[in-house]
Amino acid sequence: MKGKPVKADKIWSKGFTILIIANTLYWTGIYMLVPCIPLYLVKLGAAETQVGVVATIYFASSIVTRLLVNVLLQRVGKKLMMVVGVLINTIIMVLYSFAGSIGVIAVLRVIQGLGFGTTTTIIMAMAADTLPDSRRGQGIGYFGLGTVVAMSVAPALAIFLKDNFGFQPMFFTSAGILLMTTVIISFVEEPRVVIADGGGRGKTVEWRNLFDVKLIVPSILLLLIGVSRSADMQFIAIFAGEKKLEHLSLYFVIQTAAMFCIRFISGRFADRKGRNWVLIPGGAALFIMGMTLSFADRSWIMLIGAVFSGLGVGVLSPGMQLWMFNSVAPEKRNVASATYFNFTDIGISAGALMMGFTAENFGYPIMFRIAALAALLHIIGCVTVGREKKR
Repeated sequence: MKGKPVKADKIWSKGFTILIIANTLYWTGIYMLVPCIPLYLVKLGAAETQVGVVATIYFASSIVTRLLVNVLLQRVGKKLMMVVGVLINTIIMVLYSFAGSIGVIAVLRVIQGLGFGTTTTIIMAMAADTLPDSRRGQGIGYFGLGTVVAMSVAPALAIFLKDNFGFQPMFFTSAGILLMTTVIISFVEEPRVVIADGGGRGKTVEWRNLFDVKLIVPSILLLLIGVSRSADMQFIAIFAGEKKLEHLSLYFVIQTAAMFCIRFISGRFADRKGRNWVLIPGGAALFIMGMTLSFADRSWIMLIGAVFSGLGVGVLSPGMQLWMFNSVAPEKRNVASATYFNFTDIGISAGALMMGFTAENFGYPIMFRIAALAALLHIIGCVTVGREKKR
């Protein structure tokens, strides 16, 4: 495999820097859809349950794709597959602007899931490949800052474009950003990864590389995190509109600011103190988020929920990624990356169905309390695993 070996304890290499730029642009294009796809579906006549179904279809497609990516990477280079994944997303963004029915949106979300599943798996694995073992948590925390910036800028930009120019210019802007991502990726070199057993890419497909048993426990906890996150990810825009709450754009800005600030310390803290020192507080933050939003009848209460949402995700994402990357051999980091995103998406997609049904039939307060319950179960799981480890 081409590329230069990683120097001991060095985080800021050329490859890592390019990957951060590409990651930031990619997620900016993707996160523009977070508030706008649900609103677009509602405009076309979709109910909350249908919004949840479309979200589930999208995540299901990305989950299946990540399993196939782990097989194809044994024959095809990471860089080529990442380019293909981003191009798929770019094309779909253009096609969204011409979609005129819920069914067409659902089909496009399936195809977009192919590109999303491919890109997210590979870009995180390549970033982990460039990082030294002793500072991987810190590096992952820095890498995620690009995602955090995208979460702040993209939804606000998307809502501005949608409100002032319509959905079509918003979709075309997203497509242009993703096209820029493809150009940036062309400068990436695949880092050299030392494989313990001397194996590598070959003609025989190793189906056992689809999953690693060491990832079972963190995968279960990721499901709970995904269920909790699905509440505000998929329904905060619809919730704010129904309750006539103002400053929806500010919700995303505050959420991202909290996430950005906490990521500067969360990865380094996990490296030094251990994963539970970030995973348990992260779960507590999501619990507070769910309970706060369940009582949100004023805009300022909703914005308090945004703070805890950002703190929770900002702590949990690098903490769980560090746990999973450190649990497997270097040649299986793409498996760890795929597993992380898959179980996060399974949780979010299952949560979207559950939350959509709950919101439609029992109301948003109950929906957000279920999200808080999922976060509480995550905390209990982390404490239990920590006690077993000590024994």
